[in-house]
Amino acid sequence: MPSSSVIPIQSALEIALQRIKANYQTYDLDFPTRGYPAYETAPNDHWVAGFWPGLLWLSYHATQDTALRTQAEALLPSFAERLEKQIDLSHDLGFLYTLSARAAWMLTGDQTARDLGIRAAQALSKRYNPRGNFIQAWGEIGTGPDAGRVIVDCMMNLPLLYWAAEEASERRYYDLARQHAATTLQYLVRADGSTYHTYRFDPHTGQPLAGETRQGFADESLWTRGQAWAIYGFALTAQWTGEAEFLDAARDVAACFLRESPVDKAPLWDLRLPEGAPQYLDSSAGAIAACGLLRLAHLTGEAAYHAQAEILVTTLIAGCMEKNDDRTGLLKYGAQHVTEGLADDYLIYGDYYFLEALLTLTGHAPDFWGSSYE
Repeated sequence: MPSSSVIPIQSALEIALQRIKANYQTYDLDFPTRGYPAYETAPNDHWVAGFWPGLLWLSYHATQDTALRTQAEALLPSFAERLEKQIDLSHDLGFLYTLSARAAWMLTGDQTARDLGIRAAQALSKRYNPRGNFIQAWGEIGTGPDAGRVIVDCMMNLPLLYWAAEEASERRYYDLARQHAATTLQYLVRADGSTYHTYRFDPHTGQPLAGETRQGFADESLWTRGQAWAIYGFALTAQWTGEAEFLDAARDVAACFLRESPVDKAPLWDLRLPEGAPQYLDSSAGAIAACGLLRLAHLTGEAAYHAQAEILVTTLIAGCMEKNDDRTGLLKYGAQHVTEGLADDYLIYGDYYFLEALLTLTGHAPDFWGSSYE
């Protein structure tokens, strides 16, 4: 289990930025994914590929180190190639191209990156099923066992569509993103504010069938990272749409998270585990939840959300942050998929949201997810 070591948030930010700068050249044009005590790498062919350029763009914004910008820009052609060749495209186009293409455009004014992000949004829009009003998560569009599959993670992919709707003057992208959010709220958010990881619909009729899990303990348990995605995702849809029902949803799922996972403890991978179940932590869920709480603080002006996020980040610093400067990751104890034996790792998305939270708390974070026009 993690050991406690108190480091101020500003000091933790400096350590994180120094580690990224010390290690980024080791990856060349590959992408760190997961692993411990060092990251494993892969080409640009998996859903988490966007988080590494996202980390580079966050670090460049914070330090203005042009070497970090050059490295992030060197990765962009692989995203263009991936879209052109249709390499493992899913609803995670939002994760992939928000943190590569939109981030590049925001920080450098690169029109090629802007256009790439808009093309990615167009590809994402093709996954929308109008019969069920949802974006299909995985698999070949309209066919196969996952043709009617929605997952809660998709709430974090919607900002690409909202952004592209304004950039390309394409209202349809906004409308289908908003409708997917409404479908998620209706079927994936339970009465007590907890969430299903996935929900199945009949892809031909749109009829709702059942809530299920893929990475949680059980269908009716509470997969922690999914709950964190919901906090941040509903807050972002509330920001983009200005609709109270989505802000209320973000509050409800945040309240459920805070009831079941006190912020002075790193969260377990599932918040409703029976006795005898594996008790792995998921530091990535904590980092994502902290970012969601900070977004809620921004939208509502309520200091309690900011305070809870700060406590949670301080908890992650004390118990989960990698203190060994010879290592490559920022957060230990990430649980990617416990039921498949993937736990106690660095996770690149955990590191991304941890750095985003540190930068937000110190007032230095660019906003890759929200509206540029509020």
